[in-house]
Amino acid sequence: MATGEVHSSGAREFESVELGDIRKKKKIPRRVIHFASGETMEEYSTDEEEELQERKDVLPAMDPSKLTWAPYLWFYMLRVATSTLSVCDFLGEKIASVLGVSTPKYQYAIDEYYRMQKETEEEEEENEMSEKAEQQYQEQQSKNPKESTTATQQPDPTASSFVNISFVMEEGDAVSLSKKQELSAVPT
Repeated sequence: MATGEVHSSGAREFESVELGDIRKKKKIPRRVIHFASGETMEEYSTDEEEELQERKDVLPAMDPSKLTWAPYLWFYMLRVATSTLSVCDFLGEKIASVLGVSTPKYQYAIDEYYRMQKETEEEEEENEMSEKAEQQYQEQQSKNPKESTTATQQPDPTASSFVNISFVMEEGDAVSLSKKQELSAVPT
């Protein structure tokens, strides 16, 4: 792999070091994705995937029918134990999520903190917007002082308005026609 040779030339000495093996296996992409724009992306397998493939290669497939009685019992005991453990693990996760054990203990405090933080940000934003609107109004008032004296016409508050309210009743109700329509005074 790394070999070192000492060379001397005149007053200086230097060491030549060969790094690694050039024939080392080159990583082959697991798949190549071609995009419509003409670009390509190579997807390589991760180290975890390589380890899983190596583990599969290390554990040979056993045929339990060819085993003697002691390894046969040991093989099935291990199979039952691993399957039972995986079932218990699965059920434990489901029961914990149903009972709420898997949620953080102080999640309510975290949620409250973020809610309060969001409210203060919204309040600050609202204050900034109202200040900007007030500044724009002041600028508008300083530019157009004549328009500020115009008054809008408002209805007389002492007069009352009458509204005709009519009700349509279903056939099952026994109410006289005189009570179906009434004139009511609605104060404004």
